[in-house]
Amino acid sequence: MYVVIDTETTGLSPRHDRIIEFAAIGLDDTGAIEWEWCSLINPEQAGTGNGLAVQVHQIYPRDVAEAPTFADLAGHLSRMLSGRALVGHNVRFDLGMLAAEFKRLQQDVPEVPQICTSTLARQLGFRPYGLKDCCDALDIDLDGMHHALADARATARLAQRLVDFSSETMRREITNCTRGLEPWPNVPVVTETAVTRRIPPVRGRAMAKPIPPESMGRETQSTESEDALSAIETFSVDADAVESQYLSAVERVLEDREISPEQRQALADLRTDLNLSDEQVRNVHMTFIRGLAGSMWADGVLSNHEKFDLELVGELLNLNLEDIEYARDHPLELDLTNEDCMLQESNAVVFTGDMSMPRSAWKARAQAAGLRVTGSVSRKTDYLVVPFGETGSTKSRKARDLGVRVVSEQRFRRMITRLERQS
Repeated sequence: MYVVIDTETTGLSPRHDRIIEFAAIGLDDTGAIEWEWCSLINPEQAGTGNGLAVQVHQIYPRDVAEAPTFADLAGHLSRMLSGRALVGHNVRFDLGMLAAEFKRLQQDVPEVPQICTSTLARQLGFRPYGLKDCCDALDIDLDGMHHALADARATARLAQRLVDFSSETMRREITNCTRGLEPWPNVPVVTETAVTRRIPPVRGRAMAKPIPPESMGRETQSTESEDALSAIETFSVDADAVESQYLSAVERVLEDREISPEQRQALADLRTDLNLSDEQVRNVHMTFIRGLAGSMWADGVLSNHEKFDLELVGELLNLNLEDIEYARDHPLELDLTNEDCMLQESNAVVFTGDMSMPRSAWKARAQAAGLRVTGSVSRKTDYLVVPFGETGSTKSRKARDLGVRVVSEQRFRRMITRLERQS
């Protein structure tokens, strides 16, 4: 009956810009969710938008490199949208971008009934009436704004609040409109397989630190941080053990939260040289992620950024959800063992991207620790600090071209903490 749509694009011009992420959520005649689908889309061009666009949607070239093109998905999208009224927040924009994409395939989209939650909100007196503003006013969660699926989910919940789907008049009008709809373009279905990305966390949001089972039963909330800290298990690395050499390599490879094919092969070669069994490798991976969890527990609060980072690292180490949850609930006090991860006073650092706290706060902390903070990357830069290892920004590309080390925010947090302890 209905389909909620949302797009992320390289810009705002249907003529020149491309869709790089598309989400659709099917609703039945009562407004209840039937299904949802979302995929990144390769725009077949260099980059995923200008600096401002990328800062908004946080989709980088690496994210769409292996994604299907719009032409690949066009047949599947036509089937999903066919016979349904479109729902969206500023739905004319999303439909306009869709129409432009189909036009590039020499196809026209049909005239379809549309329900715009932005228009409805404005008519109902919402001021301002952006998606986040409307969601805040109605206490609707919007985690991961500018991720197409997150925005579509929020729009669906908003529509359920603003639209009387139970109205017989409404149902009759929509039924009459959709009954005579022209079909969406009849193009071959090349693929239905979606390439997805995680919904990034919102800066400043945090959740209570999970308390391990052995710490349950404490009565007052004021002791939770103490409980969390006391639950961190002390762990000492045996420098002479072969596992410690592999652990050091894992630390170095994961500092930017990326493992390239070359790095993955290097790790495989190292484990062969060290004659490590599958069990030993898994134990090292669990030790690393439990140590990462231990550093996150230090303040007694698990932020959404930290939770996201823990899951990202777990996936890179081929750990499952149960492993990640175990690491979260059984943290280790494990400092970075790789001496190459030592910050030195007067090191030059640059921050980029939307991190867990404002760059001004990171700048103040770095300067207090004796580091030099600059706004641009150059050959004199020692570290570029990025959220979650993103590699598509101009600064990231320049840093890698110049051989500047790129480290994730969470890695940098551990590095600067060690520097501060030495002061």
